[in-house]
Amino acid sequence: MARQLSRLVRGEMPDLLHWVYNYGPNGAVLVEQPDAIWDHRFTNAARTDDGGWHLVLPLFTEAESPSDLSAEVTVDSLGHATVRGVHVL
Repeated sequence: MARQLSRLVRGEMPDLLHWVYNYGPNGAVLVEQPDAIWDHRFTNAARTDDGGWHLVLPLFTEAESPSDLSAEVTVDSLGHATVRGVHVL
């Protein structure tokens, strides 16, 4: 998951960055996500019927730690993570 989040931060998933670019009056700049996201009070994880996970992780930006932005991530039963979307809480 950390590798996928790093790709998101580097802008390698531009189709998922709509809310980042339009966050607040000037958009937001994502930063490398700290280890704190894994057990942050805004982090949610739910087991899926197929043995995987669905997670919602708060995203840290240059201005907010964390911001109201969150990443929706799925992890399949083999451990492959995919960032599905970025949303504003």
